[in-house]
Order: sequence, then C-alpha cells, then structure tokens
Amino acid sequence: RTDPSAGGARGLSLLLMEGDTPGLTRRPLAKMGWWASDTAHLHFDGCRVPAGNLLGKEGSGFRAIMENFNGERFTLAAGAVGFAWVCYQEALGWARERKTFGRRLADHQIVRHRLVDMLASIEAARAMLEETAWRLDHAPAGDPELVGSICMLKNVATRTMQFCADAAAQTLGGMGYMRGTHSER
Repeated sequence: RTDPSAGGARGLSLLLMEGDTPGLTRRPLAKMGWWASDTAHLHFDGCRVPAGNLLGKEGSGFRAIMENFNGERFTLAAGAVGFAWVCYQEALGWARERKTFGRRLADHQIVRHRLVDMLASIEAARAMLEETAWRLDHAPAGDPELVGSICMLKNVATRTMQFCADAAAQTLGGMGYMRGTHSER
C-alpha cells in the first residue's frame, strides 16, 4: 500500500522488486501438481524499493491486478484443455496396446466408456474455449457477461483436466502413477 490513508483498493500500487533486495527472503514450497510453477513463501523485512520501480500509476495496482485475472483465467483454461487432450491421447494409446485377459484394454466396454467420457468432456471444454476466444475478439470492452464466461470457462476446463488426468491414470493402471508418463505429470 503506497497510500496508507486510502481505504479499500485505493492506495494499492504495483512495485517491481528485485529478487536480491535486502530483507526479501524466499522459502520454496514442496507441492504436488504443477511443478513448473514456482511457488514460495515470500517474507519482506524492511525492504526498500526505489520509486522508479513503480508499475503504472500510484494507487492503480488493484485495477491492474483485476484486469490481469481475465487473461490468466483464459490462458489457464486453454492450457487445461491441452493437458486434458494429452491425457486422453496417452490413455487411448495405452488402451490400444495393453492387453488384459487376452484382450486389448480398448476392447473392454468399461474402458471404451471411460475414453468416450474423456473425449466428450474435452470437446465440450474446447467448444466453450473457442466460443469465449471469439467473444474476446468481438465483444465490447468491459463486457460483464464476458468476464462471467471467462470464469465459467476456467472452471469447466480445469475440471475437465482433473477428470481426464484421473481417468488416464485409471486406464494406465500402475503406470499412471509412475514418473515419466504425461498423465502423472
């Protein structure tokens, strides 16, 4: 907060802080899931940041963060649809090759149903993604319905990814839990 007297979101500013700023400490968090995302506890103890490191206008930080969320939500949704597709492709390939009880996994009705459910979920999320992308290109700026659509898209796409990752792990059996498979990652 660059202006402690301003209430609510007013007075919040964005500042660029170098990683080696005195007083800034970082403690990585060991987590499951998306390992490529660097997640850590940050602690600020008497950090001083030059006024030249202000991003945008003073007091406009909250608005900048809120406007950034829509882009993040859309990008996250697009990635989730892609990751779900990778899980489906891996499960399908495995089901076509792996044999149990003298038959390919893909020849078992329950496995075929699981694969169809995965594909149906992916296709629904992909259609929603494409519709939202079209609306982003054509809707008037600040369209409140578009913001709601982006939020729903993120929820649908990430649930699809979660479902497909789980379904792929079930299809791959023990291999679904081994490092080196796309579905485990």
